[in-house]
Amino acid sequence: MPFIILDDVRIYYENLGSGRPLVFIHHLAGSFKSWIFQNKYFSSKYSVIVYDLRGHGRSSVLNYPYLIEDHSKDLKGLLEYLRIDNPIIIGHSIGTLIALDYATKFNVEKLVLIGALYKAPDPDPYYNYVRIATSFGMEALAEYRRLHGEFSEALISNYTAWNLLLQVYKENNPLGYKYAVEGLLKSKDYSNDLSKIDEDTLLIYGSEDKLSKNAEIFKQNISKLKLNIISGYGHFLNFEAPEELNNVISNFL
Repeated sequence: MPFIILDDVRIYYENLGSGRPLVFIHHLAGSFKSWIFQNKYFSSKYSVIVYDLRGHGRSSVLNYPYLIEDHSKDLKGLLEYLRIDNPIIIGHSIGTLIALDYATKFNVEKLVLIGALYKAPDPDPYYNYVRIATSFGMEALAEYRRLHGEFSEALISNYTAWNLLLQVYKENNPLGYKYAVEGLLKSKDYSNDLSKIDEDTLLIYGSEDKLSKNAEIFKQNISKLKLNIISGYGHFLNFEAPEELNNVISNFL
């Protein structure tokens, strides 16, 4: 299994296929497995890099909050190790903040932002998420969020999609989740930095994703932005609507 040691963290990654480099950055409580449908689709034409963020999956769990800048530094180290200096970066949820931080500091060819954030989310629900995860485990957290209507009907009614998300949640360490959340909630507001991004950027939301309200900020500040709303789906398009998502990304590339 391929790992890279970066200062104080061990990062798990996989590199599939060959061609122009696509780097996928997963959601909170995700892993490289969050991109299972994208791996298979894109690795036939591109060099696909997927990895576990610090505190997630098979990567190190460190006992302090993981700032977005820490994740961005990890990404830079991984890409330097792989000798990639102009990647196409595809981020989802927390992965979009990491992508934004990276893109405002280093060269990228293109950006794809799925279910995007531009600043830290409302902290109140996350305090409760951390309490549940650290007290009862990650599966309990997923079930809590399902029972409280925080996932789309398209996700929870799709047996395959729901169980893939549940599997990824269960493979995460509650302490890693805790520190990832604490770092996420300290994220800076990137709205004033978005104008620095002059590369072609694709912004994708499911129509049922509550974060789609952020689209206006991106439209106002990124000059080469294309917005695509995938109707009938929520936040986890990678599981809920993989064919639609793959097609939208492929057409952009």
